[in-house]
Amino acid sequence: MKTTFSRLIAMTTSTLVIATIGTVISTSALAVDLKPAQKLASTTQLSQANQYTFTDPIRTTEIIFVPQAPGPIRVNDPPGASQLTYQGPEGEFTFRGQEITKQKTALGLLISVVLKPNADQGQLQLTLVLPTVTLQNGQKQEFDTVAIKTRGRGFIRNPAGADRTYLTLQLKGIAENVILPL
Repeated sequence: MKTTFSRLIAMTTSTLVIATIGTVISTSALAVDLKPAQKLASTTQLSQANQYTFTDPIRTTEIIFVPQAPGPIRVNDPPGASQLTYQGPEGEFTFRGQEITKQKTALGLLISVVLKPNADQGQLQLTLVLPTVTLQNGQKQEFDTVAIKTRGRGFIRNPAGADRTYLTLQLKGIAENVILPL
């Protein structure tokens, strides 16, 4: 269908109108329905996870980080206290509240705990790098990250050399929303 038209060119959700100078070609064969895209955009929900689980490739280390610690609330926990559970070669530990240090950096959120607090032999600290992970429609999301074990040298007679050594762990992470106890 050809019609001479010199004014407005319109696009609706049911018909696409293509204009050339002085002529309008309207066809239903070129119809574009934007409603499915609008429905998809309105039903997609993005959220942050409430639990992150990390394992190394040979599964000798497992770390579980919960940004908002599950109940019961402890007397010394600050509001919004986190919880980190570590199971690895050094043993099994659960850290909560002020035992966890969090720092936002360009790498992501750095989450640090002290695995072995021995100043004489050298303290062992674990720092986990947590990137921002967004869940779509509540689905689990896998990602890669690292943790760094930092060992201080402790009190020694000859202080020459580096005062810390580092061991980097490659980790597979799973971010998810789980039901946590109150």
